[in-house]
Amino acid sequence: MNNQTFEEFYLKYRKISRGYAYGVLHDWSAADDVSQDVLYKMYTIKDGLNIDNEKMMFSLIKRASMNKALDYIKKSSSKHEFVCQEEQNSVDAEEVFLRKEKKEFMYMVLRRFRKEQPINYEILIQVKYLEISVETVAEEYGLTKSGVNNRIYKAKRWLQEEFRKVYE
Repeated sequence: MNNQTFEEFYLKYRKISRGYAYGVLHDWSAADDVSQDVLYKMYTIKDGLNIDNEKMMFSLIKRASMNKALDYIKKSSSKHEFVCQEEQNSVDAEEVFLRKEKKEFMYMVLRRFRKEQPINYEILIQVKYLEISVETVAEEYGLTKSGVNNRIYKAKRWLQEEFRKVYE
């Protein structure tokens, strides 16, 4: 496995790195930059790593991506480019405001969920968003497959309840 190309290595781990970077940055473009930096550095030092141990690689890439994303935020000299993605023509101001308010509410609920149930949040993100197998996540957290599925079910139910409070 040590003879895999950078492209194979990148394609294997990019979702994980990008997902955790996005969790910190809330910007897909910046998350792409962070994940490319992290994965390039990991690939260049792969001879010193046991890349056959996927659990260790997932944990290492997760931690490196989050730290790199935090460094990205801390850089005061960085120039960040923001582009308005709203269409200029025929956009109702009230509609834009409501979309923004809904998005902010969703972030608030997810932040509260992450704070109140950090393990369930991590498990839900890894299995449903990053598409890591239930078996791998169960092994990482020392749970059974049914234990992981139960935590996912409870997390979904909690999120549905929170959203139902506002939208009903």
